[in-house]
Amino acid sequence: VALRGGALAAPIRCMRPLLQGFRGWCTARGGVAAHSLPLLALRGGAAGADVSQLVLDATFYLGTAMASMAGTITAGSCEMDLFGCTIVGTLTAIGGGTIRDIILGRTVYWLTDTSHLTIALAVSVAIFLTWPALVSLGLRDSHLAFLWSDALGMASSCIVGTHIGYERTGKAKIAILCGVLTSIGGGIMRDLLCLERPRALHADRSMYATPALLGALLFVLLSGDKYYAAAEPTSPVPLPAGAEYFVPWLFCLLLRAAAWTFRLALPHWARKRQSIFDLRGSLSLEPQKPQFQVALTPAEGHNSIADRVGRLLLGPKQRRRFGLPQLLVPKGRRGRRKVPPPADEFD
Repeated sequence: VALRGGALAAPIRCMRPLLQGFRGWCTARGGVAAHSLPLLALRGGAAGADVSQLVLDATFYLGTAMASMAGTITAGSCEMDLFGCTIVGTLTAIGGGTIRDIILGRTVYWLTDTSHLTIALAVSVAIFLTWPALVSLGLRDSHLAFLWSDALGMASSCIVGTHIGYERTGKAKIAILCGVLTSIGGGIMRDLLCLERPRALHADRSMYATPALLGALLFVLLSGDKYYAAAEPTSPVPLPAGAEYFVPWLFCLLLRAAAWTFRLALPHWARKRQSIFDLRGSLSLEPQKPQFQVALTPAEGHNSIADRVGRLLLGPKQRRRFGLPQLLVPKGRRGRRKVPPPADEFD
């Protein structure tokens, strides 16, 4: 009713001087000026800078919560306990911003504003305690939930990091670099702690860092010379207040969603050898049955250079543990040792 000029419009207009005076008193006392209400901002009761700051703060807190949720889901899927899930979720939320602030020479943001650290810890514990109950109620697609939460956190971190880098240095290249580092830094820490390949650096599934790079570039283009020491900063495109934050954020989010939906990925070389992260399932302490393998050719069997090196470094038990081919078949029930037949019988 107030938005359309109804009965509540006059009382709200009367409250504007009171709210502005309260904000001025908070600023004079050394505190943080209170943001105007969203309703007043929509009716023109707040300046455009206040609206932009409100959108930026909302994006900042959303990115912290969503990144913490994504990290907790990944750690819980790797069978970590409450402590491990909390650590991984918190590092996912604050890791990228910490790297950015160290590079820029700023005070790390969560040391001065502990609300982000509190949100990361609270969301990690809440997701760890409630996620099994949600799964039991029918929420089976945990992978899709992780993708959306991770995409929201990445898009929010990209915009916030680009804004801080641009405001700190006034250089577009540094701003884009800060945006990309803020968006993918925590995800790389999460994947490494969970013994997974960092998805930000691999393109076999879908592109991950590219949406953040393009979103940061779009933010710089829409900002124009806003962050320069100009008397009247202008933007190349006339946009309403807060749109220079919301439009790149939405673009980054939708591009990331399209990447995993349509399998959009950058070109990459074909992988010729097995990655160390693919051996994670075989690196277990559970006893495994010995695998009997016979070499067909001397080049692939116990006469190859790689097998000679393995013979010097690994014993029979270690070779069985890592799933490598055995030089000799283990002892049978009667204690006799069987040797694989010569290679010339298979020529």
